[in-house]
Amino acid sequence: MDGPPLPPTSTSTSTSINDNENKTGNDPSTWHRPTSSLPQFPSSASQVSSPPQHLRNRSLNLSPHVSPSSPPPPDPIPEIETYVVHVPRDQVYWIPPPDNAGSSKDAGIAIRGEIIKPEPPVFNVKKLEKSRHFEIMLTSKNPTSTMWVTYKGLVSLTYKNKNLGQGNFPELSLAVSGSHTVNLKLDRSMNAAVLPPEVVSLVLTMGLDAGFGTGLVKRAKEVAVTCDIKVNGLLDAHKVEIVSESCESEFTK
Repeated sequence: MDGPPLPPTSTSTSTSINDNENKTGNDPSTWHRPTSSLPQFPSSASQVSSPPQHLRNRSLNLSPHVSPSSPPPPDPIPEIETYVVHVPRDQVYWIPPPDNAGSSKDAGIAIRGEIIKPEPPVFNVKKLEKSRHFEIMLTSKNPTSTMWVTYKGLVSLTYKNKNLGQGNFPELSLAVSGSHTVNLKLDRSMNAAVLPPEVVSLVLTMGLDAGFGTGLVKRAKEVAVTCDIKVNGLLDAHKVEIVSESCESEFTK
């Protein structure tokens, strides 16, 4: 009768180890380095140290490069183009047509004549003195609001159709709607010695050549002025009292 089995001997154990080593050496592709010889690596990302500052400064900057802001370039100046339009000769239109040009011109002159229409000057007698001459002071006004006027001519003073004195009207220029003072000096005649001492009615007449104008428009007119004057003290006093006066002007040509 056989007894219980005996435990394996050490010889068999070593032989088994040797057999394993031989198998390992025979297959290099399956050789592994012992884990005890590997370096130790951090177990988590939190333990990874950041690179030094000088390496971080030299790290690549992959963000897009943005240049400093600069004003946009000015818009280009458009070129000026020239066009030549040819119109047939038989399609040229006249404004106004040649056959109506004369009537249009006459109408324009008529309209301009209505707008630029001179008016006779206005006179007033302010003072009359008697010495060796008759000295008469007048005021003259140009009522035309669109034209200036110049005039000169002859003046005479009469009493019952008898000439008392005469002289020249000095050349005078008045602006548009202007007025001025005129001093007349008339030479006395022999008829001035027969004046009565009471109030007398005298007549001052003036024949004037007037010229009106504005811009390129000029017109010549003849003006007749008649002033009825009632005076007192003409016989003895040097300064005569003017009782009343009234002057009327009209164009004679």
